[in-house]
Amino acid sequence: MVALRWLTKLRTHPIFNIYTSTYTTISNKPLDLSKKTSPSNLNSFINLLQAYGFSQTHVNKILDKQPACLLGPKTLKPKLEYLLSICNQSQSDVVKIVNKTPHLLRRSLKNHLVPIFDMLKSVTGSHHRAAAAVMSNPFVLTYSVSNELLQNVELLQKVGVPEDQILKFVTGYGQVTGKQHDKFSEVVRKVMDMGFDLSSYGFRRAVICLCIISDETWEAKCKIYRSFGFSDNEIVSMFKKLPAVVAYSEKRIRQVLEFYVKKLGWTPSRLEVMPYVIAFSLEKRIIPRCSVLQALESRKSISSSSGFYQILAMTDIAFLEKYVTLYMDEVPEVMDAYTGKLRFDEYTFRCKD
Repeated sequence: MVALRWLTKLRTHPIFNIYTSTYTTISNKPLDLSKKTSPSNLNSFINLLQAYGFSQTHVNKILDKQPACLLGPKTLKPKLEYLLSICNQSQSDVVKIVNKTPHLLRRSLKNHLVPIFDMLKSVTGSHHRAAAAVMSNPFVLTYSVSNELLQNVELLQKVGVPEDQILKFVTGYGQVTGKQHDKFSEVVRKVMDMGFDLSSYGFRRAVICLCIISDETWEAKCKIYRSFGFSDNEIVSMFKKLPAVVAYSEKRIRQVLEFYVKKLGWTPSRLEVMPYVIAFSLEKRIIPRCSVLQALESRKSISSSSGFYQILAMTDIAFLEKYVTLYMDEVPEVMDAYTGKLRFDEYTFRCKD
């Protein structure tokens, strides 16, 4: 009876056009469901999902994202049962997983879902921790268990990377961790040679970063840093503190260095100590805030006791309150400086490092 009520409510859903037209699957290829399914399939599909705690909204979402699930209602029950076993028989957790990743319903139970969860159990050492990893990031169940991924996980274990870090490699960056083993192994060795702590967030970020960029891209970006006077040791030191220094585009790196070195007069050694300032947007944060500080400095209205990084890291509201609205009567041009209407050829303000 419940299924029939749902059918009535779902009557406006596009899936009801399957008897007269085609429906497009997630791969954007037309799928003529009218020849392969029937009203009884739809009824069975709704009954099954209802039995596992799915609401009408959830059903609609699955039909929107994965209409081809209607073609195999018999294969859905074993998958839902397996997900239920992962979630300690919690239907609400199964609903959460499927709601976030409905496409996993089209994955093979034997060739995909079981192998990926088995690997998670191997990495974490227990069913409970593997299940917790799935709940924190259900997308991990959509990753493919390739020979490369297994080899790369084994490599991380062999070199001494802690279990919790390996789990973050797999659950957070499964597609990168599954890259060609030779490339992944080369990157891990390179990062280890730089002296990264294997248990640190920085180690993970460095490996991911170097897996994404090519050797040619690394060299091209290092060349930009060298053109501003950085030594190779200073570049590596910055990379260890902030791996993203080589992840930004060449244009952005050049523009930010141009500002810090030529406008603010910073030396490479100063940036090497504090590379985090490179991470902020030049146009949206660095220039406006430096212009405000310069406007205040030119009127001798301020002697900042805050460090430069702390000033850049402030929220917009905090910066406005401390450096803009507080001085608007005394230094009217401070708002023009903040909004970009007033810029300076030279910046002489001083802050603590």
